[in-house]
Amino acid sequence: MSWRDRPNAPAAGTVLAAVADLPAHDGLERRFGDGPRAFRLVLFRVGEGVRAYVDECPHARLSLAFAPGVYCVQDDGGRRDLLCPHHAAMFELDGGLCWDGPCRGERLLPIDLVVRDATVRVG
Repeated sequence: MSWRDRPNAPAAGTVLAAVADLPAHDGLERRFGDGPRAFRLVLFRVGEGVRAYVDECPHARLSLAFAPGVYCVQDDGGRRDLLCPHHAAMFELDGGLCWDGPCRGERLLPIDLVVRDATVRVG
């Protein structure tokens, strides 16, 4: 199933954030809908760009946040990684590849983005 087919997935063109609102050392959570069927995504600055992923570890299908809106982003020699709080899986933010942990070799599910006029939208 594509992320677009999930309940409450945002439509193409939906504004997610202003680029200036993206934190330098954390993720920015966005939710669409309420309750257990809410669609969660998280945006990250990566170099000069922006990446967004479904906020879900491919191993256990749990949120990648340590607490609501709090993500563990680590800078390591120019590469930025995301630590999953549940089973310590490590993901490259630029591409979403899990390079360590129980889901090694799997990827985070990317969200298509368009960045124009300093605004991030669903692509």
